[in-house]
Amino acid sequence: MPRPLLIRSETNPYHVTSRSQNKEFFPIPISKVWEIMLEELKNASKEYDLAVHAFVLMGNHFHLLCHTPRGNIDEVMMNFLRRTSKRMNTKWDQPYKWSLIDSQTHYYQVYRYIFQNPVRIGLCKRVEDYPYSTLNDVPITLHSFIPMSFAGKEGELIWLNEKYEKDDEVLIKLGLRKHQFDVSQRKLKAFNKLSVPSNETPGSES
Repeated sequence: MPRPLLIRSETNPYHVTSRSQNKEFFPIPISKVWEIMLEELKNASKEYDLAVHAFVLMGNHFHLLCHTPRGNIDEVMMNFLRRTSKRMNTKWDQPYKWSLIDSQTHYYQVYRYIFQNPVRIGLCKRVEDYPYSTLNDVPITLHSFIPMSFAGKEGELIWLNEKYEKDDEVLIKLGLRKHQFDVSQRKLKAFNKLSVPSNETPGSES
């Protein structure tokens, strides 16, 4: 089956994920994997203008929310996966999976969904308790459309910890399987009822 034609964008963000080969856990401690990932994200930012919005590392995969001002997501990911693979002495499943996000309301839910990954599988109770995410201090510039200045106040972290219903999780998963994030018209009303950060309203522009 041929690989779908890449949708290039210089402005809209992508959700990108890749898993280690055969879904095996990383062969080195996750703390070391985290160091490597951050270093290579920083390198990609310098060399290819990658703009990181959010990043969460799990035991055998990662979730990256980013945009590429050069429209070069393929070049970014090819080099990022090659370098991290070499440094960790492991292999990634190919190809990596991507989904272009062209709506701010979609962006909100993907952003929250990413950070809730470790909560969903019981690694922590709150998103901010997980050490391997960009909610922590990291040596890279973040470009999130959601102001991090609300962290720890009545804004972002309360919203980020607001749990999805099971049907909502499934809805977002299905949207991310498409190369352009999309929710069917039949489910659109349910999706639009999902909450957004308290300082914003659905569909508003930043």
